[in-house]
Amino acid sequence: MTTLNEKYLGKVLPYLHGLDGGECKEKIFRNGLKGYEFPCPFCSDCQSKPKHKRKRVAYLLPHKESFSWTFFCHRKQSNECSGDGKSFHNFLMMINPTLFKQYLKEKDPAAFFRQYRDANYKKYLN
Repeated sequence: MTTLNEKYLGKVLPYLHGLDGGECKEKIFRNGLKGYEFPCPFCSDCQSKPKHKRKRVAYLLPHKESFSWTFFCHRKQSNECSGDGKSFHNFLMMINPTLFKQYLKEKDPAAFFRQYRDANYKKYLN
């Protein structure tokens, strides 16, 4: 049985091939865990040469003894990929908001619907 994070990781991987023929590949990291490397979906567009757009500089790194993941980009040339990394939750929100909403709905349905109700209610107060 797969966890919710693994389920949505499988759904988001097809979006990570990037532009100009880039590809997402599995990689074994130093801790012995399998992660993924791919062109950064946030800063690859900023590169002038096609070969730099295809370069795999972003990673989804698995956490040891956990089912969580962290997004990390070596290039860090956009606001979205700068910093020390993003949780899978935040990465999914940035890369595919529609898929993120489905993820939230499955993760905590009550909180999702409460948030949706409150957001719609606030619309009518203004």
